[in-house]
Amino acid sequence: MVIFKPKTFGFVIKHSVPKAAKFALEVADWLEKRKCKVIVADESKGFLAKRPNAKTLPKEQLPTSCDMVIVFGGDGTFLSIARQMIWKSVPILGINLGRLGFLTEVKVEETFETLEAVLKGKYQVQERAMLEACVKRGGKELFCLPVLNDVVITKSAIARVIDFQLSVNGVNVAKLKADGLIASTPTGSTAYSLAAGGPILHPKVTATIITMICPHSLNVRPLVIPDDALIEVELVEKDGDIMLTLDGQFGYGLERGDKISITKYKRHSVMVVQSPKRDYFELLRTKLFLGARGE
Repeated sequence: MVIFKPKTFGFVIKHSVPKAAKFALEVADWLEKRKCKVIVADESKGFLAKRPNAKTLPKEQLPTSCDMVIVFGGDGTFLSIARQMIWKSVPILGINLGRLGFLTEVKVEETFETLEAVLKGKYQVQERAMLEACVKRGGKELFCLPVLNDVVITKSAIARVIDFQLSVNGVNVAKLKADGLIASTPTGSTAYSLAAGGPILHPKVTATIITMICPHSLNVRPLVIPDDALIEVELVEKDGDIMLTLDGQFGYGLERGDKISITKYKRHSVMVVQSPKRDYFELLRTKLFLGARGE
C-alpha cells in the first residue's frame, strides 16, 4: 500500500451529535492553517450553520474529489461513506464521536497527533474487503450494491420463518428455515453476525461468514467460506414482509422467488487509517471485553 501525503480532506459528520460538528470546525481550521483544503458533505447542517461558505459536495462525490475522508461520528457514520467507495477508494480516518467505535477508532484527544502523522505520510492503512449484493427478480437484475459490514435478509415482526435455498459456487448447501440470514465480511464479524452467534474474524482474513438468524433447527451452524465464493440465496416461501438490508442502512423489500447473490466486491477495498495507539485485539478487549472475567 503506497502511503501519500493528502492535501484535500472530505468531512462526513454525524448529524445527531452537536459536538461532532463543533469538533469538525476545529479540525477544519487546523488543516486550513496547514494549507490543506476541506470539502464537507452537504448534509452536515450543524457544520454549515457555523461556516455557510464552506465548500460542499454530496457525500457520494467525496471519494472522487478528496485524498482522504475524515469521519466525525460512530461506526454507522463510517459505513455511510464506506458504501460510497464505488468507483474510487480513498483512505478513511474515523474519529470516534459515537458509541462503540470499531471503525472510528481514533479518539478525539488523539486527532491532531494522528493528523500530524498523516500530513507527513507517516501513517498505516489497512485494507478491508467489501461484499457486493445483487438482487434478481424474474431473471432481471434490480440492483448491485457494495457493503462493508454485512448483507442481511430478515423477516418483519409479523412474518413467519423464512424458507431459503442456499448455494455456494453453484453447489447446493441446504434448504433452510430461519428468521433470517447474514453474510458478513471479517470487518462485519463483530456486528450483527456476532450477535447471532457467528465467529470473530480478523480483518485480514480472506473469508466470508454465513450466519443464520434463529434457525429452525438444532444442527445449523455458521459457515466460513472463501471470500471470492459466490453465495446465492433464493426466497422459496414468503409469508409476511421480508427485507434485504445492507450495512443496516439500505433496505429493500423482497418477494417470493427473488434471488440474492453475494460475493466479494472486486473493484477495490475500503482503506481504513489505523490508530497508532492501538491494535485490533485491544479493540476486542476494550469494546467487547474479550477475556474479561466477572468477580
